[in-house]
Amino acid sequence: MNIAGVVILYHPDIQLLSENIKTYVQGLKQLYVYDNSETKLPGIEEDLAKLHPSIQYHYFNANEGIAKRLNRAVDEATRNNYDYLLTMDQDSSFKEGDFEKYKLQIQASAYSSVAQFGVNCQPHYTISKDQPEEALTLITSGSIVNLSLIKNIGSFNENLFIDFVDTEFSYRVIQSGYINLMFSNIILNHALGKLIEGRSLVSFKKTMRISHSPIRVYYIIRNGLYLLLKTKGLTTAMKKDVLRCIKILKNDLIYNPQLGLVYIHLFSGIFDFLRGKMGKK
Repeated sequence: MNIAGVVILYHPDIQLLSENIKTYVQGLKQLYVYDNSETKLPGIEEDLAKLHPSIQYHYFNANEGIAKRLNRAVDEATRNNYDYLLTMDQDSSFKEGDFEKYKLQIQASAYSSVAQFGVNCQPHYTISKDQPEEALTLITSGSIVNLSLIKNIGSFNENLFIDFVDTEFSYRVIQSGYINLMFSNIILNHALGKLIEGRSLVSFKKTMRISHSPIRVYYIIRNGLYLLLKTKGLTTAMKKDVLRCIKILKNDLIYNPQLGLVYIHLFSGIFDFLRGKMGKK
């Protein structure tokens, strides 16, 4: 399989990053490592070079978002005549042997119009099945993009900067007449957010809930509103999906330990959406 990969960094733990990269780098012909950190981690380039000769590290001295780095990786991989691009987060990894299994299943797939393949990042909620299924959305991490179809779908939306970048792209895949295909029997180890303990206002029971940093609250509300109210051609299912993602913020509005900052960033995100400010906050 003629495949390259990209992993986008933001102030990574080099030891954890190295362990994660080891789970898939052997199955790639090239791995682009794009570092969005404002400061470069001492020795990171040398440490990555020791992992595998296919790794190319690039430091940009600025955080310019996920979409811009994904577009650069698409351009680089296309220029070097790769057919597919694996996109990964720094905190994601595959179980031993799963990445090779993933590639074999893609090659055995009977679908000819699949724009991106994805894996199961929520095994507690998504039942593992032997056969792949069409999906409304796929997350960036663990997805494999068919580079030959990108020109028909368009680039990743850099106006979104970070949150909903994968969601918006997945919607455009479908709107362009192509398929998002998920292999639920391939499990991705992936952190969807920080877990905090919160007491239910209904049952009063304590449970673990996903929370976000205040700046992520800003991007989730601003970009969610953008998709919901400004994006043309969304189906009812797509609109419901966006609303579901926005509703995740309710945990932050009640339980987040930085409650004051959360509300400041929430209203800032709404205000910036109303005045049309996109990109980096």
